[in-house]
Amino acid sequence: MSDSPDDSNQPSARFWRLLGRGGQSDSNLRRQQQLLAWREALGAILLSRRSERDLMQRFCDSVLHNQVASFAAILLPNADGILQTVALAGSRSILAGVQCSIHADLPEGQGPLGLVWRDARPFYSSRLHNGPALRTWTERLHQQGISSTAVIPLSRLQKPWGLLLLLRKEGEAWPSDEQMLLESTARVLAETLEDVAIYELQATLGAGLRSAFDAVVLTDASKRVLYVNQSFTLMTGYRNEEILERGLKILQGPHTSVQELASLDHALSQESSWEGKLLNYRRDGTEFWNHISIIPIRDTAGALTHYLGLLRDVSREQQLFEQLDYESRHDRLTGLANRRALDDELELAIARAKRNESHLAVCMIDLDHFKPINDLYGHEAGDQVLRAVSRRLRDSLRRTDYVARLGGDEFVVLIEGYRNLDELELVLIKIEAGVNAPILLSDGREVAVRLSMGICRVPEDGVQDLANLLRYADQALYRAKALRGERSQYWVFHQDARFGLRLENRAGLLSKPAEEDEP
Repeated sequence: MSDSPDDSNQPSARFWRLLGRGGQSDSNLRRQQQLLAWREALGAILLSRRSERDLMQRFCDSVLHNQVASFAAILLPNADGILQTVALAGSRSILAGVQCSIHADLPEGQGPLGLVWRDARPFYSSRLHNGPALRTWTERLHQQGISSTAVIPLSRLQKPWGLLLLLRKEGEAWPSDEQMLLESTARVLAETLEDVAIYELQATLGAGLRSAFDAVVLTDASKRVLYVNQSFTLMTGYRNEEILERGLKILQGPHTSVQELASLDHALSQESSWEGKLLNYRRDGTEFWNHISIIPIRDTAGALTHYLGLLRDVSREQQLFEQLDYESRHDRLTGLANRRALDDELELAIARAKRNESHLAVCMIDLDHFKPINDLYGHEAGDQVLRAVSRRLRDSLRRTDYVARLGGDEFVVLIEGYRNLDELELVLIKIEAGVNAPILLSDGREVAVRLSMGICRVPEDGVQDLANLLRYADQALYRAKALRGERSQYWVFHQDARFGLRLENRAGLLSKPAEEDEP
């Protein structure tokens, strides 16, 4: 954009006419030499690859040094659209107290700077702007002897980014040949600054990756490791050259989840991202939990080129999670599974019994003679008894069996995979023998408890759902306690309880228990 007089009267037109006639004015020749010297100096400046700010300042300094203009500044808008000076050469008082905006709805945005930003077209003028918002600035320019203005847009990624402001003290406008030179130079400056910004960003990212708290791994599309940062070495003990040579599989070990590895491999085969936790192994063989995020990197055409992995040692978090999970599923006093864990295990046990066509016995246990111990010796003694009974129940069971405490003196035992009733009774007899032995309290007193048990069986009792198994086992337990003075064995099957059958001592193996009021 230019509001200078007709081109036929411009110095550039006169220059080319004189040049065509074999002559050239001294001022035009001097101007041409200045511009050529400036372009030559700019080449060295723009190739120096200094920081973005330093490059802009050196550019402005070169404008004055080569007498291209009397003042040069590069301005960038802040978050509110107010133009801020980031590089300046010349009298700093020229812009002191001046506020210009890129917004058209503000008076500060009506001058040439805002106009150039919005139109993305250069502005050249030998007349200073006289708008009301810039009148103070215009008067200041007159006082400084400024007579010509040039404002050239600077773009980045094909979007407005900044403005180059040039001011001259000469009385002539900017000739068209100089306008072309300034605009081409401004484009080179913007491109160079963009390259420098990308380089600085990459350098910053590189430094960040090298010093990042999280471990960083970069691989090619074939999953060959190209780079690991220092945090990776600190976390795993493996040096960069070791991982480059041996690959990331060196972190896997005997307890690394095969399922999680399969999930990871599937995601990579689909060239998609993945996030999860793996139990990995350090160079010294110690285990650690590794939270891994894998991100595919693609080129501009969308083709996969690399994978970026972010790794973090979350062993402490995993330990805390496991501790909280354990506490939520185990009885605090005895360490046995609680009702929540029992429900989950019983569901699995029922599914296994159906799938394998095997037997399952759900045994509800209540301790006889426990209340008198609590009443006579106190709750601490009662807690000691419960802990002792819990240990003995665990020790009496096979590895495939399960025991949980429901609360108070009630327990549940799951007995799986027995082949017949005789085999089940052998387990029940072992339980009684273990629990009935005397218990020595911390004060030296000796006490004893006995068992009452109700049993519901799969598939014999025709029940295959969790709620009814526990309910029917509890009904059988109630029957066993009711017959405590008459029974010949401490357990009652749901089927016997349902039909009210008298119980006989099978093979005479069980003796009559002591009375309830005997501690």
